Amino acid sequence: MAGRHSERAPSRRRPVLLAVVATLLVAVGGATLVGAIAGDDPGPACEGSETVSLAAATEIAPVLRTASNALEAAEASAQGACLDYEVAATGPEQVTRTLSSEPEVAPDLWVPDFSAWVARATGSGASPAQLSASLATSPVVVVGRNVDRPASWQEVGRSTVTYLDPLTSSASTAALLSAFGEVTRTGASKAEVGAMIVPLAQRYGGQPDRPETVEDVAEAAAEGELGVMSEQQLVRLQADGVGEGLSATVPESGTMVLDYPLVALSKDDVVREAGRRLAGYLAGPEGVELLARQGFRDTTRSPLEGDLATGVEQVDVIPLPDAETLAETLRRWAVLTVPSRSLAVVDVSGSMDFVDGDESRIDLAVAAADRALGLFPDNAQIGMWAFSVGLGGGNQDYRALAPVRELGSAAGGGTHRDRLRRAFAKLPGITDGGTGLHDTTLAALRTVQDGYDARAVNSVILLTDGQNDDPGSLSLEQLLRTVEREEDPARPVPVIAIGMGPDADARALRRIAGATGGRSYVARDPADISQVFIDAMLNR
Repeated sequence: MAGRHSERAPSRRRPVLLAVVATLLVAVGGATLVGAIAGDDPGPACEGSETVSLAAATEIAPVLRTASNALEAAEASAQGACLDYEVAATGPEQVTRTLSSEPEVAPDLWVPDFSAWVARATGSGASPAQLSASLATSPVVVVGRNVDRPASWQEVGRSTVTYLDPLTSSASTAALLSAFGEVTRTGASKAEVGAMIVPLAQRYGGQPDRPETVEDVAEAAAEGELGVMSEQQLVRLQADGVGEGLSATVPESGTMVLDYPLVALSKDDVVREAGRRLAGYLAGPEGVELLARQGFRDTTRSPLEGDLATGVEQVDVIPLPDAETLAETLRRWAVLTVPSRSLAVVDVSGSMDFVDGDESRIDLAVAAADRALGLFPDNAQIGMWAFSVGLGGGNQDYRALAPVRELGSAAGGGTHRDRLRRAFAKLPGITDGGTGLHDTTLAALRTVQDGYDARAVNSVILLTDGQNDDPGSLSLEQLLRTVEREEDPARPVPVIAIGMGPDADARALRRIAGATGGRSYVARDPADISQVFIDAMLNR
């Protein structure tokens, strides 16, 4: 506990009470606070001093300072000692880092803006003790000029939307989690949500000047985009003259709500009593009024009233997922925001002409690859090879159809993206021969590693419907030994291996992917290949 058993002389604070009251009246602007401080006799004056450190999300820190000042003026005590609260505005991510790396210097009390942070800290091995599930609330909203109410967060994600990094901004975290959490209400499939999340993350990662503050989000919304923030952030921005003309709404599917829990990070009884006193004050009428003036809703999520009303009524709350799902979602986001540099290697052996359902395997593969191409922004680097035994002439089983280049770069009177789509269209016309899987895989790995870009996720995307049947090629064991020998930990190139159809060699694909730190997927029904492509992109 910070400052525990201070060396200052025992104190009886009532002689300074009037001065503190005067200060608080200026800060809070309400005579009702006098009753909270001077109304009921708090009993015998406290003696000695105990200092309790409290880290709070930036927007609620001023409220907590005012509330703690009121408690100190009323001689709030714990174990007979006077309480001194030290409130610091601290980003939740900073507290979680401290809990992970230096738990001995963690604050005594913590008020993050979202319970997700407590779940993340718990998942990292910390043991915060909940003293209050919520001190205040604020729904996450979509803002814009005369913004229409979207049907879902998935619809928001497909729009031109500005938001802060979900790894550090709780409002953005909640919006991202809401897109997954709303599926039971919208009926969206995993593939549909993935088809929104991948380009959303890639666009964010590809921005040269990412928004860094909520003011940046408001500015973009004022210029015609959508923005994501909490209702409280919008209220405070507009009180400061920023974001005028912006309106707020929430999707019809609902939204998550920032809930400002109070947890103890210390096991000390004085700390926990100090936290309970603070929570009790904020739950009382003076505390609720103080929170409302700063744009917070109460714990029942009642709409803001009067000049603070935003037009957003009682919201349908999407629940927070479990800690494991939360961690996995944010891990995926962190990976997906890193730009892609991939070589797609597509099987064009004769078996790819087999018809499954109404379409051939190669037609299904082309459609899935074309759809996957649409998930990536212009700064993604993608190339493509086709492969079958002898396709490249002599003993070479692959043919390069498009080099690894940025999709938005100029190529042949259009863009590299256009070139890739033209290359996809050629694939059904060159299907023939056997499956030259092993030699092609090694060549693709070497090619990507030779042009390695340390700023991107470098990978080989391997799509095949069979197993290696080139009698003159490397065996699987030879391939794996060579891959292991040539592996460079500083330049990892995972293979994302995708098998389609009943003849795909799942075991070989799994071993190849595993040897490179990648993943393997098999769509036994080739019609499922689009879903598998989305899964592969989400889990790269």
